[in-house]
Amino acid sequence: MTAPPERPYRLRSARLGVGIWTRDDLELAVGLWGDAEVARFMGGPFSSTQVAERLEHEVETYERHGLQYWPLFRLDTGEHVGCCGVTPHRSDGPVFQFGYHLRRAQWRNGYVREAGPVVIADAFAALGATALYAGHHPHNDASRRALVALGFRYTHDEFYPPTGVVEPCYRLTPADLP
Repeated sequence: MTAPPERPYRLRSARLGVGIWTRDDLELAVGLWGDAEVARFMGGPFSSTQVAERLEHEVETYERHGLQYWPLFRLDTGEHVGCCGVTPHRSDGPVFQFGYHLRRAQWRNGYVREAGPVVIADAFAALGATALYAGHHPHNDASRRALVALGFRYTHDEFYPPTGVVEPCYRLTPADLP
């Protein structure tokens, strides 16, 4: 699925445009979060109703806080790659949760390592974050490697209710940036 040609991008990297989820993006959301392989480390697989609820959550988070796990698109084709962004993390003030999800066909293309620095810089400079938090499923070594490459430092393990497992957690501050 591709982005409509008129979709504005709030940020850009060399190959990617960072958009904003809207309620019209259900087909894109199903292609991402409806894929059982993509969702397996997130507490999935997810039903179409759960995917629609996830999309609504992203839209509402943007409406309330100006944040979301922004949808990513290839600049050359408009193809939907996945999402990468920040959301509020508990009540920690200006500490945001960083995360990303990629469509299976987009794995191993370096998109997280490309979009991550753009999203992280925006979180600190424009969105007012003082730190970023991230976690990953303990069996998802690709996510661990990506977070470490982006400068995140391991801090602790924490139970994550959606997956029902204890996950490693990381923190990134502006001083930690590579």
